[in-house]
Amino acid sequence: MWLRCGMFCCSDLLMGRVAPSSQFLAAAMGLSVAALLSLWYGVFKSSGFTDFEQREHFSPPQDVIRLVPAPWTSPPPSGWTRFVCFSDTHGHHFSIPSEHLPPADVLLHAGDFSNTGELEQVRSFNRWLEDYPAKRKVLVAGNHDITFQEDYYVSRGAQRFHGGLRYNSSQAKRSLTCCTYLEDTSVEVQGYRIYGSPWQPDINDWAFNLPRGEALQKCWAAIPWDTDILVVHGPPAGYVDVTPVGGKGDVDLLTAIQRRSIPVVVTGHLHMGHGTATDGTTLFVNAATCTEEYAPIQPPIVFDLAPAAELRQGTKQVGERTP
Repeated sequence: MWLRCGMFCCSDLLMGRVAPSSQFLAAAMGLSVAALLSLWYGVFKSSGFTDFEQREHFSPPQDVIRLVPAPWTSPPPSGWTRFVCFSDTHGHHFSIPSEHLPPADVLLHAGDFSNTGELEQVRSFNRWLEDYPAKRKVLVAGNHDITFQEDYYVSRGAQRFHGGLRYNSSQAKRSLTCCTYLEDTSVEVQGYRIYGSPWQPDINDWAFNLPRGEALQKCWAAIPWDTDILVVHGPPAGYVDVTPVGGKGDVDLLTAIQRRSIPVVVTGHLHMGHGTATDGTTLFVNAATCTEEYAPIQPPIVFDLAPAAELRQGTKQVGERTP
């Protein structure tokens, strides 16, 4: 609609059918911008960045990673492990459609599980995790989970977002009792080495923000070279990082991932980037559950992994790790 309106306004002006009043010029320019955004979004949608049916045709490297299409009822191959990925649930976890809650061996959540780190929401999220049909749950925080970065929360986050009310950051973290919370740390789950980090490039002075460049480079340098799955809140540049104004992923994160040939990277943060992509070595996942309008209706991303040793060997064949 916006594309057609913008084209009609501009053509009327050029053909002399209307007078070039300031009001009309403003309207034409506004509609033209909207038209370009509409066209831009259509291009990305048709290319599979947001279309789930196209994501089902992803070809994993060396047959060691398998994307599982909805309704996620087919069992994993014998000896393989099933992962279900969420992110950016923003306190709406209990509003996720029941058909979007498939069972798995491991649940991964890439952060922003709350609106602004409210203790009540963290406890509610923990109850949701307890009931979820997965044996293990692993997660990181995101920029909205402000109580999880204590120095930020005490210095300005509490006043900015919670007024006179101040939550206890340690208590918020302790409220996650049925999962493994990672903050620049690793855990081994069913043989897979999972590293988690909440950081992302500066965005309007939220939690876990770092300036692009040296600060984030130091952060990504801490990622172990033998990582099998990286769970990080913000995506790398060029992969599942779509926004209304272009890609906003971090190029230094992409460099760190590709140098390590990490088999799977699970992110969120940029809701429009929901989906999967690959560079031939790595499966990039943006598991944002909420839409741009914060409706929790985007489906989870589900994938199966070959046993850890096979996964590493298969990934090594297509991308050597180069310290």
